[in-house]
Amino acid sequence: MNQVTIEAIKIMGVGMGTVFFVLLVFFGLVKAMQAIFPYKDEA
Repeated sequence: MNQVTIEAIKIMGVGMGTVFFVLLVFFGLVKAMQAIFPYKDEA
């Protein structure tokens, strides 16, 4: 592989890692909010 391909794979890896990190943070926030404010049925 040439240098451009290797750099592109590195940048793609950082981008994918960032996306999964943000999704993980969002998932953790949702779980924390569910723990703080549990669901209770109105009926």
